[in-house]
Amino acid sequence: MKQLYYAIQNIIRGKDSNFIKIISITCGLLISIILFAKIAFELSYDTWFPNSNRLYVIKMAWSEGGKAYAGSTLYPIGSTIQQHFPEMVENTTTLGDRTCTIGNGIKKQSETCFIVDSTFFQTMEIPVLKGNITDLTQPEVLFISESLAREMFGSENPIGKTLTFSAFQQENPFIVKGIYKDLPENTTLYRPRVVVSEKAKEGSEGSWYTGGNYYAYVKLRKHQDPTIINKQITSIVDRYFPKERYKMTTTPRVEIAPLQKEHLLDEKARNMLLIMSLLAVALLVTATFNYVLISISSLSYRAKAIGVHKCNGAGQGNIFGMFMWETAFIILIAIVLIIFIMLNSIDIIEELTQVSFGALFSWQNLWAPTLVVAVIFLIGGLMPSILFSAIPVTQVFRKYSESKKRWKYPLLFTQFVGVAFMFGLTCIMYDQYHYTTHKDLGYDIENLAQMYEYDETRREQLLTFLRNAPYVADLATSEQSLMDGRMRYPVPAGTNNQEFIPRHNVFDPHYFDFIGLKLKAGKAPSAENEILVNDEFVKAMGWSDYGIGEHVPEHGIVTGVVDGYIHSYDTAEMIPWEFRFSHTPLENIQVRLKEPFEENLSRLNEAINELYPNESLTFVSSKKKMENLYRSQRTFRDSTILSTIAIIAIALMGLIGYTNEEVQRRSKEIAIRKINGAEIRDILSMLSMDIVKIALPAVVIGIAFADHAGAIWKEQFKDIHPTNYWIYAMLFIATMFFIVGTVIWKAWKIANENPVISIKSE
Repeated sequence: MKQLYYAIQNIIRGKDSNFIKIISITCGLLISIILFAKIAFELSYDTWFPNSNRLYVIKMAWSEGGKAYAGSTLYPIGSTIQQHFPEMVENTTTLGDRTCTIGNGIKKQSETCFIVDSTFFQTMEIPVLKGNITDLTQPEVLFISESLAREMFGSENPIGKTLTFSAFQQENPFIVKGIYKDLPENTTLYRPRVVVSEKAKEGSEGSWYTGGNYYAYVKLRKHQDPTIINKQITSIVDRYFPKERYKMTTTPRVEIAPLQKEHLLDEKARNMLLIMSLLAVALLVTATFNYVLISISSLSYRAKAIGVHKCNGAGQGNIFGMFMWETAFIILIAIVLIIFIMLNSIDIIEELTQVSFGALFSWQNLWAPTLVVAVIFLIGGLMPSILFSAIPVTQVFRKYSESKKRWKYPLLFTQFVGVAFMFGLTCIMYDQYHYTTHKDLGYDIENLAQMYEYDETRREQLLTFLRNAPYVADLATSEQSLMDGRMRYPVPAGTNNQEFIPRHNVFDPHYFDFIGLKLKAGKAPSAENEILVNDEFVKAMGWSDYGIGEHVPEHGIVTGVVDGYIHSYDTAEMIPWEFRFSHTPLENIQVRLKEPFEENLSRLNEAINELYPNESLTFVSSKKKMENLYRSQRTFRDSTILSTIAIIAIALMGLIGYTNEEVQRRSKEIAIRKINGAEIRDILSMLSMDIVKIALPAVVIGIAFADHAGAIWKEQFKDIHPTNYWIYAMLFIATMFFIVGTVIWKAWKIANENPVISIKSE
């Protein structure tokens, strides 16, 4: 207990130094805990299924030698696998996902729904809280999630209640037959809140001819080897696959892959996880070593106190325990501060991680924050404790700190590498993100808002209302927004003798001028047998010029080539596009609002809600929709900025502690130099030179690491902006200025102090 008592006394007496330690540890632990919790969340995808190790997803590779994808499966493949491998397969299920509209007579809303076969719940083992899963064989019944049941029915029992449901072009009454538990966030499934039987859709009998847009899953029996299925399944499917229907000469490769590993097969997810791990480790190591540096820097004035303890009978174990208790108390105070900050910043944390606070810090993920705390306690506590407890009694009253100077340089070096790495990575990310989101798209989305309306009668009513609304400057319609676009109609082989499928859109007569598209050649289409194409379409057809006047069978006559149009998903290499013309208004209604845009957008949605109180109709900002395409990149950039701020604060604390100790240790030397004629700049240069020697190589290494990590992060973008060398030069100068500037700032007082005062104190 004496160790505990003296640890508390030391914390109280050294309140200035310990305040710096607490702030440093709090900054490091706060961001590290969030990052490591996010990493644990990413690693836990699809592990929540009761038999997740036996669940496999069916994947198909539609091009020879291409990658096999989930969600591109033919409907009968799941049942074919079960039919040919009954001794290995316990269950299979096939499903499709889509957006549906569901209503309770008061309000309609859009939801993600699954159209599934009757074995969905048995295969995936998603808990059904109420109802009988065998009811899923009936055509006009639906199962809803627990959260949707609360929203639609409150405390009432939903079983047997009727809801209106629309996913197949018409609205019909459906009976609620079951309630299932909401799917957690760490899943590759789309987290549907509505599940209906595939029999609800007319002509739903899935065949080899209904296209490859299904998801299918296999649950193997215990101790079965999936490689046996993978070796045989493609040749089995070859017996049934209609090559003529899909205009293919070979059967697509089919395989089953562990569902648990599906999330990390995504290269973007892996790269983000790698960069996040680097950030988390850099921050944790910097915070830990900074704590060690500040602790060791206190050696010069704590050595005598340790000597007193040893003279009074304390052994190495007692001194060691005292410093470990001291570290534990400081970390405990930091944890209390972290919990307080987190509970008051839940919205910010959820925005940065794109995960709910409860899911991020679930019991399954708490191992990661615990590991972070354990690492900083063990390393941050052990290194100073070992060093201080080893001080012999015969030397405690000497200038012992000088011989331990070698401990500080590696710690400072590590911090400087971390600062340069984080600072550099932040600048690289900001440069790429700014370039991506500020490119000229070839059309104007300023003050633009949009909404889809598929009901033709209501669409006409809305257009009439919008034309008379005082805050609407202009409007037009298209089949899709220019950020979307379907791939529907194959183009017969051109002169290149290769068939291709362009992205496709349709617009009304006013849309071309309304959206601000530009022409490279020709004119905009004005008849329904005319099409507008892009350069990639021209290249795919093998035309030597722009192809104006060319007739594309089953498509139309080319009237013009669009100039500078950039589709938001394909920002570097555009795929072929074609635009068609329609005399009638189309589903995607777009309005250009007058200023102030946000205020008028709010007024517009309030008016729409008053006109159609039972419908879920909302105009959304096109600019925000574009930004949401890069939401994950933006939030990761913001997380990196926050991490950089934290690591700069940590390094600042470490430099302050180091410089204070150096100034105190060398105060007599500084005084003598000043008496012998040294000027202020000489003193500051002397104190800075040791730091500069450490910082120069550290900053270069940190920026090199940042360049490599930034290149990995940029791989998720198709249009990569090369980082200019001047950015690296500015990074180097800024980082060195921060490091040297901090030393000069802290040493300024002693450099200007009367040398007599220092000598007298000695």
